[in-house]
This record gives sequence, structure tokens and C-alpha cells, in this order.
Amino acid sequence: MKIGIICAMDEETEYFLSKLQNCTKKTLGKVIVYEGTTQEGKEVVLSRSGIGKSNAAAVAAILISVYNVSYLINSGIAGAMSKILKIGDLVFSTSLSYHDADFTVFGYKRGQIPQDTAEFNASPELIAKAEIAADTIPDLKGRIKKGLIVSGDQFINTPEKKTEILKDFPQAMATECEGAPIAHIASGFNVPFIVIRSISDSADENEVDTYELNVKTASENSAKLVLSMIKML
Repeated sequence: MKIGIICAMDEETEYFLSKLQNCTKKTLGKVIVYEGTTQEGKEVVLSRSGIGKSNAAAVAAILISVYNVSYLINSGIAGAMSKILKIGDLVFSTSLSYHDADFTVFGYKRGQIPQDTAEFNASPELIAKAEIAADTIPDLKGRIKKGLIVSGDQFINTPEKKTEILKDFPQAMATECEGAPIAHIASGFNVPFIVIRSISDSADENEVDTYELNVKTASENSAKLVLSMIKML
């Protein structure tokens, strides 16, 4: 059994690489793929996909079709949509949707790709394991939530953009750029998936300073939960 982990950026892969053993690296175009094992002997295929929906979807397909992974986990950072979230908190997906998809003129829901579902539901097995793993990390006690995560090819950093998304997705917990396409591809191949993100910013600031300041810590928080969850797979 191989477990696929997809991160968008180098910063999001660093903590994983510091914990994986017998790691090998392969470059496929712009995509970097690492193969290694956890301290518990779990086989992991870790990819740095690059930012955005197309990159994430391509890597998801590669990990499924080329590496034959049994699970797909997307780890990294996100902007907070819910007011209950603070910087460094963790969110894992119950479902995902595209906040920038609009085919409503044809009768589809906002976020729904034609001939597909409006939301992609994460694996109940992985959700249950994420909940168990959440109790094993003392530093994150009480800081882990679950819910809808929305994705789009946008960095949301103004109150206006945030309000616009929440108008269509009032239950959204967090926003990022890769989770929904990974969920979309995984669903198409019937591969269990989950998206785990740590909050790096509030998604409504005019500057990116907060995001840049918190990338490393937020990325590590997400990776810690993922690695704790993998122990149970």
C-alpha cells in the first residue's frame, strides 16, 4: 500500500522530507516526486505539484495512475473563511468545491462542473482517522476543525473577495488553490482522499505579509497531523 501526499510548494513539503526515510527524488516536468517511508514503515509518495488547480489535478492523476497510491492526502496552508479560525489552526475537509466555477446559466449550482457533483466528499475513513490523530498532538489541542474547503485559482486577500465567496458558500471553512481538483480526480478514480490545511492568513488582508510570515509554521502543523494520521493506515 502506498499513500500519496500532494503539496503545492516546497515550504509545504519540507517537514515531510525531514521525517521520511530512504527518500528518492524524481522530476517529471515541473513536478517533483519523492518516494520514501515513514518511521513506522508506511510507503509514501510525496509530490510538490506547483500552485493552482491544473497542477494539482495533473499530479493527482499521476500519483493514482503511475504510482498506484491507495490514498490521496493534500497537505498545506489555506486562508480562513470562517470567523472561528485563527492563524495556525487546522481544517480537514468533509467536502470540497470550486469557488470560481460558474455554470449557473445552464442550471448548475455555483461551484459545480457540468456533468459532475457540486461537492466532492472526503473519505469517511480518513475523516475518522484525522479526528483520532487530532487528539495525539498536544500543541494542536482544540485547534482542529472540519468542514467545507473551497478552491480556486485566486489568492483571496480582500474583504470584498471573501464576502463574495461566502455569499455562495456560507459554510466554507477555508480557501486555497488545489484541494478541489485533487478531490475531483480522486473521486473519478474512486481513491479515498482528504484535504488537511493549516490557516496561514485570514483571507481578507490587503497585504501578503501575514501569509508569508506564517507559511512555515502553518505548513508544519498540517504535516504533523497528516503524519499522525498515516500511522493508522
